[in-house]
Amino acid sequence: MNEDDFKHLRQLAAERPKTKAGLIRVLWPEIRQALSAGHTIAEILGALKKDGVEINYSTLRNRIARLKKKDNAETRQSDSDSAKAVIEPAPIHSYDPGSAIRAQRAKKTKFDHNPFSTRIKNLV
Repeated sequence: MNEDDFKHLRQLAAERPKTKAGLIRVLWPEIRQALSAGHTIAEILGALKKDGVEINYSTLRNRIARLKKKDNAETRQSDSDSAKAVIEPAPIHSYDPGSAIRAQRAKKTKFDHNPFSTRIKNLV
């Protein structure tokens, strides 16, 4: 392979995107920093308009919401990946579904009635 094999792709990566969505995606790190610093979407919109980007408020807000959602999903994915590496499997315990009933029967109360009894004299 030659270095000139991908020269068009490299040029494309260096050019400004033609779509507004692509431009917002490229500018996302700076937009995220501005939002983290406490600036509003309206202030960011004003700065973008001064830089020659014509976009309306609702489109910008929509793109920011999508990018935040994507960042959160990636963060959750990386957190779960790191958690999977740290968590050791729990030991396997045998499960006894009747243990709660036996524990309840073991407690003696004033009225000692066994609702599971099949003997008729215990029911009266």
